[in-house]
Amino acid sequence: LEEQGARGARLGWIDIHTGLGPSGHGERIFADRNDPVALARAHRWWSMDGAQVTSMYDGSSASAELTGLLFNAAYLHCPQAEYTGLALEYGTLPMHEVMTALRGDQWLYNHPEAGEAQRAAIKRQMRDAFYVDTPPWKQQVVTQGLEVARQAVAGLRG
Repeated sequence: LEEQGARGARLGWIDIHTGLGPSGHGERIFADRNDPVALARAHRWWSMDGAQVTSMYDGSSASAELTGLLFNAAYLHCPQAEYTGLALEYGTLPMHEVMTALRGDQWLYNHPEAGEAQRAAIKRQMRDAFYVDTPPWKQQVVTQGLEVARQAVAGLRG
């Protein structure tokens, strides 16, 4: 980021996540400080073709309001750049199953004595909670990811 972004006047950011929302759907979540100008720019870039940019700040997103986000590195290392950011959150399993996997992983962290079979089952449950190993899910991820990337390039061009 320091090397490539330090010279740019504009910076487009796409942060990819999985685990929240309907399986295969890539929710477009505003990934920036709570700035109405940047939010409007994100809407211009990514709210099209029926897709909308949501925000953790106004409650329209599946995401809770978070702190310590990675996009803050853009402000630190590229202060000269106009930053426009998006988190693309792909749904996997129902929320109950994702939370169960996370609880299992935390349990495993606190119980290093767990047997290998139990350890493998919990690790598999975690993987399944954040990655759906089916061709349709993978195709949705690729299709939506390419669309968002193309829209970012178009947005950067102005």
